[in-house]
Amino acid sequence: MSRSILASILLLAACTGPRVASAPPGSYLVVLDKTDATLRMIEPNSGHLRDLVSTGVGPHEAAAAPDGTLVVVCDYGGEAPGHTLTVFDPFARHVIDTIDLAPHTRPHGIAFLDQRSTVLVTSETSQALLEVDLRSGKVKRVIPTEAKLSHMLAVTPDRTRAFTANMSGNSVSAIDLASGKVLEVIETGKQPEAIAVTPDGNEVWVGHNEDDKLVVLDAHTLAKKAEFPCGQMPIRIAFVPNGKLALVSCAKSGEVAVIETATRTERTRILMPLGPSTQMGFAPGDPFNAMPAGLLCEPDGNFAFVACTTANQIAVIDLRTLEVRSVIPTGKQPDGMTWLYKREGYNRLDDRGR
Repeated sequence: MSRSILASILLLAACTGPRVASAPPGSYLVVLDKTDATLRMIEPNSGHLRDLVSTGVGPHEAAAAPDGTLVVVCDYGGEAPGHTLTVFDPFARHVIDTIDLAPHTRPHGIAFLDQRSTVLVTSETSQALLEVDLRSGKVKRVIPTEAKLSHMLAVTPDRTRAFTANMSGNSVSAIDLASGKVLEVIETGKQPEAIAVTPDGNEVWVGHNEDDKLVVLDAHTLAKKAEFPCGQMPIRIAFVPNGKLALVSCAKSGEVAVIETATRTERTRILMPLGPSTQMGFAPGDPFNAMPAGLLCEPDGNFAFVACTTANQIAVIDLRTLEVRSVIPTGKQPDGMTWLYKREGYNRLDDRGR
């Protein structure tokens, strides 16, 4: 059986099964549609679209506040560079602010530094990491990354260090957030983009689009610990909550690689189903595959969500079986995702006013 036929069978099976299962009440999947410039908020158990709101042009990445009260979107732009952040309130159910970052443009990687008031954002054109105060709508601090095209961002769980993947610099910048200084710019390989810190905060994993490899750095000493091949164009990395597995979106081959973190060995690859907007009959490796990019593991560790940008849908992976369980339709070119869910001590999100 050809792999393109297998992809078609996977899609049909996914569409006839349940969408997702057992996400806790008050949990929502947030997806950005790049071409449509929209944010969609999805109830994952049913696939119900709770909210659909407009963002700035070319939304690429988003971060949810740890207390579940805000979502902040990087408006990357299109032909003209974007220079804003869109702030969405899931309780009010509308955009509450647009923060202008000018003169800094092309915001992309983003992470919260605290519960709800401060985010870190990369600016590709400024070659910098911006610390943005959401309450005042101002850039509080500009930290040069000392490398070209700082794209994706990863932060340690204790929020003491940040790491940027510098695509044109072929490097990773390690930044001490207390001092706002670059500790080291580490050469890692050609066109690094995917970057993630392990849940225990001890390692940084980096994917390289041109080298088709992963590099593992020690998050403390910054030494290179390992290097190994991984699919075609490993563009995003996400760890399951217990840290035992790493999932890697391989955009060019249309697969998600599953890596055992302790041994750095590949357990399997999961072929992403093609959607109705994708040209059928092409094998993985051709430009007409589902092109998985954005990648997210939900906090309970039962499911992973993969944004299939050319298929205009989210593939849902059951992490217990490592199979595609279902698909959720989206707008055009889904990519960045984040997860909203209840935290102890905060009110649960609900569907008031639906």
